Amino acid sequence: MRKKLSNNYFLEKIKKYFVFEKIKNICVAVSGGLDSMVLLNLLLCIPSIKKLDVAHCNFGLRKQESDHDEIFIQNFCKKKEINLYVKKFNLLNFSKENKLSIQMAARKLRYDWFNQLLKNNFYEKIALGHHLNDSVETFFINIFRGTSIKGLLGIPNRNKKFIRPLSSFTKDDIFYYAKMKNISWREDSSNLENKYLRNKIRFALKKFSFFYPSFINGVKRTINYLQDDNYIIENKIKDICKKITIYKKYDPLVWKIKCKNLENLIPLSFYLFKIFSPYGFRDINGLKNLIHSQSGKYILSNKYSILKNRNHWILFSNEKLKEKDIIYTIENMNKKYDIQYFPIKMNFSIIEPKEVINSYYNSSNNHLFFVDLEKIQFPLCLRTWRKGDFFYPINMKGKKKISKYYKDNKFSILEKKSTWLLINGNHDIILIIGNRLDDRFKVTEKTKNILKIKI
Repeated sequence: MRKKLSNNYFLEKIKKYFVFEKIKNICVAVSGGLDSMVLLNLLLCIPSIKKLDVAHCNFGLRKQESDHDEIFIQNFCKKKEINLYVKKFNLLNFSKENKLSIQMAARKLRYDWFNQLLKNNFYEKIALGHHLNDSVETFFINIFRGTSIKGLLGIPNRNKKFIRPLSSFTKDDIFYYAKMKNISWREDSSNLENKYLRNKIRFALKKFSFFYPSFINGVKRTINYLQDDNYIIENKIKDICKKITIYKKYDPLVWKIKCKNLENLIPLSFYLFKIFSPYGFRDINGLKNLIHSQSGKYILSNKYSILKNRNHWILFSNEKLKEKDIIYTIENMNKKYDIQYFPIKMNFSIIEPKEVINSYYNSSNNHLFFVDLEKIQFPLCLRTWRKGDFFYPINMKGKKKISKYYKDNKFSILEKKSTWLLINGNHDIILIIGNRLDDRFKVTEKTKNILKIKI
């Protein structure tokens, strides 16, 4: 092992990593400990990096020791003329308020701040000091807790926002390099405590590795094999998702799924978990029951819902179920007017009756409507259904509650909450968008100007 670790071994490997990633602007998360200080020193030696900043989290758990870590990093950055960001957190309060363990609370605070730094400073990535031992520890932590193949992959060396350039090096490698280069670092006393699961596993693995020196690299090979297996599984899941999908749109997510295609998957439990657990659905029996349940039944996760609607499922963001107030108003209108606005795009234009064939005025085209302009009062607005809303369906006698119209036309709960109404300035409903015009606003022989509405 020592033969490999020449002066340039680390640097050359890290250089190749950054050439491959084409990263020029980066922020390094530095705790002051061995791993992050070695990473920072290495990155300072890479000429392709044009901008390098440092981010330090001070959680204050070790009181003076935490403050001394911060001072240590401040002095280093000042000496090297590096821009430093420091964030102090009240970790204990956040942990109690959000009912999270200290470690999970620290992780959430840390990554939320890192994401903010990425957004505000236009870094291409944030570099973290995780190494091979960290990944092996995560492997065993997830085994103790129970996990799928994905949980056995350790810590990824890269994703969209974060990179871990030291992920192929062991802790011993990093320690040897620090000694060889006379790199200073701070020791974290909490790493010696035996109350955290990660620390307990770390101590056990260290003892085991003493008797079996190749142990860590053996686990690394196992993780690599599992990554290949997981790659094949993930591609298979993507293919199945295409087969079960009727349509899928994003922002917010609405995914319509064929129940029959779901039911035929073998093994069903495996595929249900792989497809729907990323959306928070882990109750496999609940998912199975929903396949055969009656229309209108639905199940919830923290952020998503799955609705059974006749012979298909609709998976959607729970934001779609919340009551929406007015989202857009139109104060006045010229000859043409466009709304390029979520959740619906509309085009308004004022035309004369002679421009349109009479028989087309009141057609059943759900994307095109014609309204008598003289009956329009501004401001117009878009909103969703509210209790007590009613309208006069075109070419029918009498009024009808919107709720009754939805029921008669077998609207799902999602469709009820996400169907938009165009409201006149006097609060009358002009149009159930994509569905039905109000009879009071239809074009007649007396109409002089027409408001053409294209969805």
